[in-house]
Amino acid sequence: MSQQQWSATGLTCDHCSQSVTKNLSALAGVTSVAIEVKPNEASQIVTVAERELSADEVFGALRSAGNYVLVR
Repeated sequence: MSQQQWSATGLTCDHCSQSVTKNLSALAGVTSVAIEVKPNEASQIVTVAERELSADEVFGALRSAGNYVLVR
């Protein structure tokens, strides 16, 4: 199992968190997603997956969920 931490901007509420969680959970191998929403700053996202996720995969999932930007 691989646990990774990510930061993203644009998440402001529970709805944002739900959208991002749904899209990240759809990635192959993802078993859990936890998000700490921090309006007006970078929110923290923790993914647990059967494999290491690439930044491009996470970036794509965030963009598909809404106007959220991965902080690299």
